[in-house]
Amino acid sequence: MSESNTPSSTPKDKLIADIKQIVADADALLQATADQAGEKVAGLRTRLEANLKVASGRLAEFAAADVDKTRQDLRDALQKISDAANQAAEAASEAAQKAEDSVKKATESGKEAAQHAAEAARDAANKALNAITEMARKTKDAINK
Repeated sequence: MSESNTPSSTPKDKLIADIKQIVADADALLQATADQAGEKVAGLRTRLEANLKVASGRLAEFAAADVDKTRQDLRDALQKISDAANQAAEAASEAAQKAEDSVKKATESGKEAAQHAAEAARDAANKALNAITEMARKTKDAINK
């Protein structure tokens, strides 16, 4: 089974494989007819060689552009993930602050247990915030690589 007929290939992959096979076949034809004489054959060989060089170059350019586009799409996706993580971190921080403020109000009325709960809530919120911040940092680092 040729590369262009594998079930997991995309149409673009199949096209690239087909073009590579055409280039290889044309090159083989040039090699096989190298000893043929005549003006028509010589002219055809010259044109075919030139067209093969151009086609090979364009195929390489296409492949490089496709890789660059894929990389940029990945960077964009990672940036969106990083932005979402930062928003989540900000929301967690705000929630922790509100919880702490509520508990402080309760502790002012003399409830010692509420003070302990406030400290525990603050510690938990800070841990969550640190974890989210670290995830955002790692995501940004991955984008910049």
